[in-house]
Amino acid sequence: MSGSRRTLSRFDVGVIGGGPAGLATAIALRREGLAVFVVERTDYRSPRIGEHIPPTTKARLISLGLSDILASGKHASCPCIRSSWGSDEPADRDYLFHPNGEGLNLSRPDFDLSLAGLAKRLGATVITEARIVALSRLANSWQLLVSHASGSVNASAAVLVDATGRAASIAKRMGARPIVYDELVGIVGRLPGAAPRNHIVTVEAVKQGWWYSAGLADGSVVATFMSDAKLVETKAGRTRAWRDRLKDAPMTASRLVDHDGLIDLHIRTARTQRLDLPIGDHWLAVGDAAMSFDPLSSEGITKGLVAGKKAAVVAAALCDGDRSVVQGYCDEIGKEFAQYMTTRHRYYATERRWPDAPFWRRRQLPTEYDGL
Repeated sequence: MSGSRRTLSRFDVGVIGGGPAGLATAIALRREGLAVFVVERTDYRSPRIGEHIPPTTKARLISLGLSDILASGKHASCPCIRSSWGSDEPADRDYLFHPNGEGLNLSRPDFDLSLAGLAKRLGATVITEARIVALSRLANSWQLLVSHASGSVNASAAVLVDATGRAASIAKRMGARPIVYDELVGIVGRLPGAAPRNHIVTVEAVKQGWWYSAGLADGSVVATFMSDAKLVETKAGRTRAWRDRLKDAPMTASRLVDHDGLIDLHIRTARTQRLDLPIGDHWLAVGDAAMSFDPLSSEGITKGLVAGKKAAVVAAALCDGDRSVVQGYCDEIGKEFAQYMTTRHRYYATERRWPDAPFWRRRQLPTEYDGL
């Protein structure tokens, strides 16, 4: 580790994880006048998964002070979602008459950078390319040693917010346990730009899972094959698995024929899970760290933005020593997750073309959910 160690001032809240949920939490806290720092492991320029937001989310961006995103030219306006689900005939869900206009296919690095920029303009300290080296509780505050590209910093905070996604790394340190409901993974391929550009989102069910694709503003396409980890080769054979499954998806394959060149492939977990304990002694989890949804829900970014504002209220109360918010936070997350599980089962139950295929059979049986 190079560079020197310096000490930051004491903060009210430390947010670990600088994705949409963590940054929305930091933005809301700053607007309430609380001192906040954010620790983000990347520089916001590496590939980030999750592109599409529906029209309703645009209103949330405006409420966050990010109306400039809508006109930046870095994100593609999406006119519809085309799906082949439950039938070989594609069906369109058109945004033409939606009161908020069309959806958006985001350039995620630019989007997350915009959120981080707003957080900093509001006075939050954002530390990038960083990780937590040491964490302890001392004198009624959390003491952290944060390593980053040019050295390390000591910081303290009254309350910690875990926004580390499905890893839930802070919550796990506190003794929380993830409860996992499936083993969904995505083989994510990004193909270079082509003309003409096609900005629709497609969802296509196949025997071993389903495909998602989205056209981005630069003409590139993100195409992701979703399946259970045990049903696909996710290591040395990921390229072969991705291409083999594409042969079963004519709608997805047809939009990729003009995209020649190297395919950038990544493996990402997409499993449904929740924490058995999303909040504790002066800490709480937010976004995918608290509960993560199947990408079929198309709620990842929207959920993170909404959850961030709610988490900020709870974190502020904990800073004031008000623990009456703890049970309410647990109850709200439990209710939202239960509603999601019902919706998830209903969506998967509509696909009946492969009743004996392991992927679909697992998802068409009601999943036991015992609440928080």
